[in-house]
Amino acid sequence: MTCKVHAQASDAEDDNATNAAAPAICLPDGRGYLNARLSGALQTELVWGNEGMECTGAVRPDGGLRIRFSHPDSASGGRLVLLFGVAGLREGQSAKALPVNVTVIREGQGEFYSTQGDNKCTLDEVAQEPIAGIPHRSRSYRISARGFCTGPAREVNGDGVVLLSRFDYVGRVDFDTEEQTEEEVLAASRP
Repeated sequence: MTCKVHAQASDAEDDNATNAAAPAICLPDGRGYLNARLSGALQTELVWGNEGMECTGAVRPDGGLRIRFSHPDSASGGRLVLLFGVAGLREGQSAKALPVNVTVIREGQGEFYSTQGDNKCTLDEVAQEPIAGIPHRSRSYRISARGFCTGPAREVNGDGVVLLSRFDYVGRVDFDTEEQTEEEVLAASRP
C-alpha cells in the first residue's frame, strides 16, 4: 500500500513539472523587443528581448490601441510594465508623428507613473504587419514603433516622475480583443 501511494505522489510531481509555466515570450518568431531609456525615479536603460518579456495589445474602449510590455523587475522582485496608448491608430495602419499616452507600472510596489494625456510623448513612426497563422482570419498584427517623450510620466499617488527620453519596440496587437480602461488596468495592478 505504501508503495502505491508513493508511486501516485511521484506521478503527481511529474504532472506538476510538466505543467510548470513556460518562460514568457513576446512573439513566436522571436523578433519582439523593447528598448527604452528611463530617468527620474527609475534610472535604467531597458533592453528587453523576446524571451522573458510578455507583450500584448488590443483595442482601447474609447478607440485606438493599447500596447503592453512587461518583464521581471530584478530591482523590486515584481514586474515592470510599460503601456502605450495610441488614440489615433486603426487596424493595419502605419503612421508618423502620432501622440501617445505612456504609463509605467512597478507591479507589487504600488508605483504608477502616467503622462496622463497624449501631449507629452510622440511615436515618430509606427507600422503594423499581419501575423500569419492558424486560423488565417486572425486579426493579429506585429506592431513596430519608435518614439520619445518631452514631458515626464508623473506618479499617480506621489511626487515621483519618470521620463522616457526614447523608446522603440516590436510587439503584437490583437484586434479581436478589447482592452480595459486605464483605470481598470491600474486597479488590477495594485497589490
